[in-house]
Amino acid sequence: MAKSTVPVLESGAEFQFPKSYVDWAAIIAGAILASAISVVLFQFGAAIGLSAANAMTETGLRSALSAWASGIWIVWVTLVSAMAGGYLAGRMRPRMGDASEHEVEMRDGAHGLLVWALSTLMAAAGFGLLALVASIGATEVSGELDSAALQALDVARKSGIVFAFATGTASVLAAALSWWLATIGGNHRDNGVDVHTLVPAMFRRTA
Repeated sequence: MAKSTVPVLESGAEFQFPKSYVDWAAIIAGAILASAISVVLFQFGAAIGLSAANAMTETGLRSALSAWASGIWIVWVTLVSAMAGGYLAGRMRPRMGDASEHEVEMRDGAHGLLVWALSTLMAAAGFGLLALVASIGATEVSGELDSAALQALDVARKSGIVFAFATGTASVLAAALSWWLATIGGNHRDNGVDVHTLVPAMFRRTA
């Protein structure tokens, strides 16, 4: 007869395996944080001219430079938000008692990856809605476009290629960083890293 692999606690009682190793509360919290950071930073970028709309209204070299600057901003915002969301999920996920150190690292990282996946789907839904509204507006005015408007649409199309490449690149890098920061968050959770090392004194409850 095969030997039981169920862990036994010090009291002699068998360890009760959880119904699921996926903590959706931590994942959703991380995705919400990542999305909120993205919204705030994109608003700040739009305020200083780092937006798709700004790139599309420029012409010539200025349009190209604006598109690339906006693309770099998109990548940076995506990475920062993914790192924050991944860390939060890893830090908030409770550690299960039946896992080895390697398994704990894998589960923490997987939660970070799910934060990235959920926030990506949320962003895709938002962009899809915006694209739908824009396409409806473009259809309504398509019969009234002059040559200048058609040229502007061509610039917008070319700028869209840059943004598509930027968002695709950022998404791949964000997945890796979200995994990594989730493992760091899990490590800080297990080692009881003091919040005093992460939060400025003015925002802490105790000195």
